[in-house]
Amino acid sequence: MTSCQGPVPISRRERLARAAIGMPARHPELITRKPSRAEWQHLTARCAEMWPNDEYTAIVTEEWRQHSP
Repeated sequence: MTSCQGPVPISRRERLARAAIGMPARHPELITRKPSRAEWQHLTARCAEMWPNDEYTAIVTEEWRQHSP
């Protein structure tokens, strides 16, 4: 999940996703937006710390590399 950048209108897709998981309509985080580059780096670092030899860490790292410029 990622945070909102101020009071922006919530899209229909976001409303449906929130309803599907039972998230409150006025919750400040978005669940349908892709993470930014900094968020991918943070997630990759956390995964590497928590699971240093885990296959999911490799998956997240590879996903980040594919989306980085």
